[in-house]
Amino acid sequence: MSEMVPGRLPERITGNVRRWRAWWLTDDAEPSRVTVRVVGFVRSVVTSGLLSAVVPVLFVLACAAIQLVQRTGPIADHLAAGLVVSVLLTVPLLVRRRYPVTVFAVIAVVALVQWSFDLRLVADMSLLIALYTVASVYPARMAWAAAAVVEVGSLLAVLRWQPVDGRVDSLVLLTGPTVAAVCAGMAVRSRRVAIATAAEDAQRRERERHQQEMIGAARNRERIAREMHDVVAHGLSVMVTLTEGALAKQDSDPAVARAAMTRVADTGRSSLAEMRDLVGILRGDDDPPHRPQPGIGELDSLVRETRATGVDVEVVTDGVVTALGDAVSLSVYRIVQEALTNVRKHSEASRVRVELSYRPDEIVVEVLDDGGGSDRARGSGHGLAGIAERAALHGGQAHAGPVDGGWRVWARVPTGGPVR
Repeated sequence: MSEMVPGRLPERITGNVRRWRAWWLTDDAEPSRVTVRVVGFVRSVVTSGLLSAVVPVLFVLACAAIQLVQRTGPIADHLAAGLVVSVLLTVPLLVRRRYPVTVFAVIAVVALVQWSFDLRLVADMSLLIALYTVASVYPARMAWAAAAVVEVGSLLAVLRWQPVDGRVDSLVLLTGPTVAAVCAGMAVRSRRVAIATAAEDAQRRERERHQQEMIGAARNRERIAREMHDVVAHGLSVMVTLTEGALAKQDSDPAVARAAMTRVADTGRSSLAEMRDLVGILRGDDDPPHRPQPGIGELDSLVRETRATGVDVEVVTDGVVTALGDAVSLSVYRIVQEALTNVRKHSEASRVRVELSYRPDEIVVEVLDDGGGSDRARGSGHGLAGIAERAALHGGQAHAGPVDGGWRVWARVPTGGPVR
């Protein structure tokens, strides 16, 4: 700990005085109110630290006054010296909060000089004030070292100025204030350390809370980004494929072209509705439109959309079909949706097999197409990463890669709940 111990005493004092003045100068001047204001002012003076600044000054003046009025004893012959030493013993107390150890050392040296000149002064009490200040700022070992210095001074004073039969009682009497000053200072320091620790803990908890909020916000952004990617990629791929088919059939089979364009319009409206929901969440709307999230029950509609683009989709279910939670059902739906989107975007597959295997504690999704892919990494962007993230959200896993004559997407999704 550095020697200088800066304080904020002036700011505390002026702040309390300004608040008291504004309080006192209000229009209401009832006697009871005045009494309350006086009590409040006294309390503000005590709590602001004003007494800590004024008391040393009063102590200096009191010691000088005592030496002036003392006309008997050895000090009467050395009044000027007594006044000078009293001032040297007490004036350093004015800066004791900034330089605790230096002030204590100066006062101890002056007290030793005083002892050597055989001067008995009331100002010797300044040693206890300096000792208290050291104990209130520094650790216990420093406080007890300073107390040992004071105790040595007490012993020297007793040996010089007390008769032999009363030395023990005098030493005990002088030791009591020394121990009290050390204990009081250590108690103040312990309280200050406890307050600082509590404030630091509060700041740390606030930082941790902020970090958790940031992590939660990042997770929400990732989730919404996955949803937007799935909605946009799936909707646009269906619309592009249907539009291309309608353009190819508009001359030879206008009815088929019109049906395809009708499907394009329906897909666009559905995608826009989902986008509005997501944008409402991002904007933080107070009452965003609520729409049920898709799940395994909507896979038939997803398959029909894919079949409308000219791809033959076969859905196979294995095991006992069980009810799944909304989160798991949504993840399975999005995995199948992204796999079918990749089929339309990155291959010329004509057949796709979607297999759902229900197991006691998980569901396995496999999407296999015949569109080739042994020589290219299809869907190696955000789509496959989204599939892996959705499986990992529940503690599962996923992978994709080429197989003989086609491409395979495989995912295992536990049904026990999300893993954070």
